[in-house]
Amino acid sequence: MLSSILLLTPPNFALAGAFDLASNKFCQVGKSKCVELVIKEMKRRYQPLAQKCDRDALFALTYLRTTETFLATLNKIGYENPAAIIREDALFAEYYFRAYDAYHSQKGKVPPAWQVAFDVAQNRACSSAGNLVLGFNAHIQRDLPFVLYELYLQGHPVSYADHNRVNQFLRKVNVVQVAKKFDSTIDDSNQNPQQQFQLIAQWREGAYRNYERLRDAKDKAVRMRVAAEIEDNAAATAAILRKAFSYPPGADSSQQDAYCQAVQGIKPKGIKV
Repeated sequence: MLSSILLLTPPNFALAGAFDLASNKFCQVGKSKCVELVIKEMKRRYQPLAQKCDRDALFALTYLRTTETFLATLNKIGYENPAAIIREDALFAEYYFRAYDAYHSQKGKVPPAWQVAFDVAQNRACSSAGNLVLGFNAHIQRDLPFVLYELYLQGHPVSYADHNRVNQFLRKVNVVQVAKKFDSTIDDSNQNPQQQFQLIAQWREGAYRNYERLRDAKDKAVRMRVAAEIEDNAAATAAILRKAFSYPPGADSSQQDAYCQAVQGIKPKGIKV
């Protein structure tokens, strides 16, 4: 509940020393240069994770490739308000950076869904697919409604039409192919890219509806209840996913770790982005 309160008063959620990207002048006005800055920061954060075969690298790389695809398609999708989507891209990334920094610095409150995702990655407690879907859950089901609401409070709302247009470029990102950089067995589940996308699209739809519930709440008390429900739902989903993707008895991450380390042996300075 506390993290919900913090997020409904955005200035209080700004962690000490947190990377403040959304306030950059290019991001404030919604210029494409802002997306380039987001990508630059993502690369900076991703490289050391890759060099250590850190399990957080799976989500970090997938998020990086997704943002690169967003930039590459920015002028092709036909957004009604491209500046709004660019602002959303920056603030959305900042929520992830804040959660990551709070967890790894042990300073500040970590949203429960992110706590589960980061714990599992740090403990190498589930499959690579699990690391990814736990990150998607925390970032989409938990973060996205609050991001959309914060943009609304700033006077820069994202329309439902443009929200749905984002799915056009998301469909182009083959999550499994990206993650195979770290784990050659990640596609053993035989789940095709369309199935992966449908889950993301479903969660994004729910996130927008939860944003509308925050926006349209009749008073602060109702809004706080909605915020708590968003937190609780994402945390409950994380608990289910952690169990579903945990290694069976006698199994662990050694196969995936060995694969990643072999790649690192070929490229001793880290996996090139």
